[in-house]
Amino acid sequence: MPIKLRPKGERFEIIYGERRWRAAKEAGLDAIPATVEDLSDEEAQARRILENTQRQDPHALEEAEAYERLLAMRDRKGKAVHTVESVAEVAGRSPAHVYHRLKLTALAPELRKAFYAGELSATGAFLVARGIPTELQAEAWARMKRYAEADAFEDELDDEGHLTVSAIEDIIDRDYARRIDGAPFPVGDASLVPAAGACAACPKRSVNQPALFPEPDREDVCTDVACWRGKVAAFIERERREVFAVGGTVLLEEESRRVFNGGAALPWNSPWIDLDGPCHEHPERLRWRELLGDLCPAPTLAFTSQGRPMRLARRAEALGALQKNGIDLSARRPPGEPATEAGGSSAEFSSRPAPPSDAAETRFTAEVARATRQRLLAAVVAAAEGAAPDDDRFANLVYETILHGGYHNALVDTVKRRAGKVPKGEQPEVALARIAEGLSGPALRALVLELCLSRGAYFILSGDKYPRDLARALEVYAIDAEGLERAVADELGAKRAARAGKTVATHA
Repeated sequence: MPIKLRPKGERFEIIYGERRWRAAKEAGLDAIPATVEDLSDEEAQARRILENTQRQDPHALEEAEAYERLLAMRDRKGKAVHTVESVAEVAGRSPAHVYHRLKLTALAPELRKAFYAGELSATGAFLVARGIPTELQAEAWARMKRYAEADAFEDELDDEGHLTVSAIEDIIDRDYARRIDGAPFPVGDASLVPAAGACAACPKRSVNQPALFPEPDREDVCTDVACWRGKVAAFIERERREVFAVGGTVLLEEESRRVFNGGAALPWNSPWIDLDGPCHEHPERLRWRELLGDLCPAPTLAFTSQGRPMRLARRAEALGALQKNGIDLSARRPPGEPATEAGGSSAEFSSRPAPPSDAAETRFTAEVARATRQRLLAAVVAAAEGAAPDDDRFANLVYETILHGGYHNALVDTVKRRAGKVPKGEQPEVALARIAEGLSGPALRALVLELCLSRGAYFILSGDKYPRDLARALEVYAIDAEGLERAVADELGAKRAARAGKTVATHA
């Protein structure tokens, strides 16, 4: 390939190809091919930088660094010589290609080393650079390597045992991308972390980076989880101060976990109310805070499983404050509309019997219901597993549950039924995959049916005793639900009586 020269007075200056020229001299050549072009200083520098990217198969990171040097060039007045668009034109590439390569310069040293070593593909490196702040990439890379070595499935690894692009993308989406619409803090509040400003115009938000996030259906996410964590911490601290200022309390992590039952929302029968949520007893569904006004009790700050702070109050305390001031919510309810529990609809809960007044009886009734549901599911699974391979009942039930079933954490429930508990530190999907590996055809079909039925296990319509899909399976497989429930009640009742007798004997 010819080297490039430009006139320099009565001589010539090598723009690029100096190593070829020196090699030719050492080899004793009298001449080598060269082209001459009259170039300005800026043009010469651009050609020099780009020449390295024109050879066959340059490393993507070298190409990125060349583009970065071009963008850093300044003229005598200090003005930038190039834009991304002009770099793309000079390099003969699309602007999108240049944007993607430039993002690679955000890789941390550990990731650059892995990239050069072939442990990361160009696409995988781009996803890390785009989705994880530089200061967190080393932590993320260590996590990815641990996952690849211990927990990854075969389809998540390439032939050399490295995580595939889709696996890397899944890890980033799960652990480092944060959906804007799920922010626990007000995204428009520029005063929360003044140095970061509001999220609306933030350049680290995916919708504000169309060159890097061109997919039209992509979720609007924050790509700087470090900034996100800072805003969450600042918001929680502000909430704490405000709650303490009005005489409220803040629950510890374990206390919050019990309040939310380990979930992201209050249970339907919770003794707590969300002060910023709607009051379902009120015909206009006013917010509790709006309804209580000056009567609002001092709030209790608790945190959901997702870390979202929520201001709560005791339901009984809130209702008592309203009644003392002549506000009777039951009188405000439209005629014929039954009362509801916290957060639920009247249709969903109207069929539930009034709970026993005695706390011990309440717990016993709930335990019988839970154990009965587990036994019924086990009976259905046994019937499905013992059926003939051409039995159509299985396919019909699976089809119906897909149409009807609401979502529940069916994986966790299924693992607990079969293994007793989800192993500590293990994802339920991993535990379930291990269970499924040892199952034959009929047993595997039964597992699929169990998962389908578990999806709707806690959704009971008005007038029904059992979830619709479970009731349908009991009917199809001719299982005596009432007899099984009586057996469960007798068994648990006997255990209860034995414990009570043991307690009496101990005290005696």
